[in-house]
Amino acid sequence: MGEICDKLMEMGLSETDAEALADCIATRKSCSWVNTDEVDNARLQKLGEFIKSNGYKIRVSVESVPTRGKYIWEVKAFQ
Repeated sequence: MGEICDKLMEMGLSETDAEALADCIATRKSCSWVNTDEVDNARLQKLGEFIKSNGYKIRVSVESVPTRGKYIWEVKAFQ
């Protein structure tokens, strides 16, 4: 899991987001979380490419709540 987390952080994801996402990938379980660590479309595009190129069976969506300065992450794992 540490290697995946490191690669996610290299893409510009925060440590909190990278750890949670790496855990979802490693355990193949869905999860969601909310935090204030900024994420932009460029990072999400890199993340999508990383997921696809590695064949990870997850779908990630991130919703911005600009009035609260928060981001809602939802990761769906599938078989």
